[in-house]
Amino acid sequence: MNSTLSALSVITDDEDKTPGNTKNKCGLMKSNDSAWDSGINIIRSVKVIIPLKLLVICNHISRMVDDNEFSIVTDIIKDQSNKIDELRLSEEYYIPKQKVTSCSIDYEADSYDHNVVIHRHPDGLNNFSSTDHSFINQNFELSLLFTQKDGFVNGIYNMKVNEAIIPLPVTPVIDYGIGIIDISNIESKNIFDKDFTFKTEKKNDYGGRKDNFRSSYIDEEDIKWEIMELRGRVDLIEEMMAYETGMTG
Repeated sequence: MNSTLSALSVITDDEDKTPGNTKNKCGLMKSNDSAWDSGINIIRSVKVIIPLKLLVICNHISRMVDDNEFSIVTDIIKDQSNKIDELRLSEEYYIPKQKVTSCSIDYEADSYDHNVVIHRHPDGLNNFSSTDHSFINQNFELSLLFTQKDGFVNGIYNMKVNEAIIPLPVTPVIDYGIGIIDISNIESKNIFDKDFTFKTEKKNDYGGRKDNFRSSYIDEEDIKWEIMELRGRVDLIEEMMAYETGMTG
């Protein structure tokens, strides 16, 4: 019997004596979670904290180059966090020499030493292309994808293991520099609560007051009077424009 079958063997005894194991209703071996908890941190993605300045820079460059792609480089700030699954980027950047079109970037001979690359895609193209993977992503420790519409939309972190790299997905997060905002003193109120009082002025057919302020809930009649009031204002504006046109004519 192989190990897989052994783990699913039917228990014939009244009680299993193996520590950490219990017997379910079908009589199959079932291990307790605590017995199999290794305590190892499993990294499924890497959080990348991006300073607001880089977002602003990318937006400005996008407007300057129209619909063309472009690329900038920056660096990971080392030893700023003990979290193995979190990276923070520097706000300093460099624009490499490049020739661009709306669908390509050709890097020219240049000298720089950065481990993060950010490049732009057209709006809606939120995934790396095969060319990106072959010629851009593998040459940097971290590669981020940017669109003018949605900002930073994708990324790959290349974790180095011996002579190989293991690409991990990233979660881009913008650091706006304002920390955590405490809004515990702000309480939302439903405008349709029974305690809410809506005050409105009623108008007669000639635009004059029909009633004084009265308290009521928002209903169909209130909306009708508001529409009539807006129409009266529009008519007044049109009359004033016609008068001014006649004066200047």
